[in-house]
Amino acid sequence: MEFSRSIIEGVEIKRCRNNPHAYKSHVHNELSLGYILEGSTDLSLNERTIHYESGDGVIIPPLMTHRCAPKDINHWAYVMLFVDPSYYRDLVSFSQAKKLKGDQVRKIIGFIEQLLIEKIPDTLENILIELLLEFGDKEISEITSTDTSEMVKTIHDYILTHVNDVITLDKLQQISGLNKFTIIRNFKKLYVTTPAAYHLQYRVAEAKRLLSKGVDVFDICEELSFYDQAHLIREFKKMYGITPATYTQQMKG
Repeated sequence: MEFSRSIIEGVEIKRCRNNPHAYKSHVHNELSLGYILEGSTDLSLNERTIHYESGDGVIIPPLMTHRCAPKDINHWAYVMLFVDPSYYRDLVSFSQAKKLKGDQVRKIIGFIEQLLIEKIPDTLENILIELLLEFGDKEISEITSTDTSEMVKTIHDYILTHVNDVITLDKLQQISGLNKFTIIRNFKKLYVTTPAAYHLQYRVAEAKRLLSKGVDVFDICEELSFYDQAHLIREFKKMYGITPATYTQQMKG
């Protein structure tokens, strides 16, 4: 069993393999959010039992007594995030243990993998809030006021005029007066994605424009606040299917 602290305040990662502790009834102060890597188990709760197989996602609310009973302790592994409830407060709630399947599990796996390599906490925080809003059983109440929509558009315009800057959720809270969860939920409603993802997409598009003008990759990384060339190359390839070097060669004919 291994615990590690993530770069997001209030979030821990737990990796467990073949550990008999899984048999004991226990609670966690935090929200538990993860997936089964290997094996299967019955999760016993106060009034019901949920069966999980390899590849299933898991949500267990804070302070809910539960006990895992793996079918084979020698073939049993999972990865779990622990999210301190003070992070989301009363903006979203979790009252029931759940089994997640398909795309929802892929989102958790993708987030945890990114959590292990991403160096920018704000990028991860955008994704985490998005996941909590999706998986919670009480989202923020619907906000359709003109003022809120206008503030989200102000955030959008701010991103477009500050492409070279590091933009944090704290900064967006300051300029809009909205909390982080309201920002993520309403920005995604208007622009399909989170502010961090939108800002990254715009920076990559701007990098492509600069490459077409012959600007050096190193200078682009400096100007657009990519933390290294590998970061730019990875994101550029995600958007365009080729590396910046290949794009430059193709543009030269």
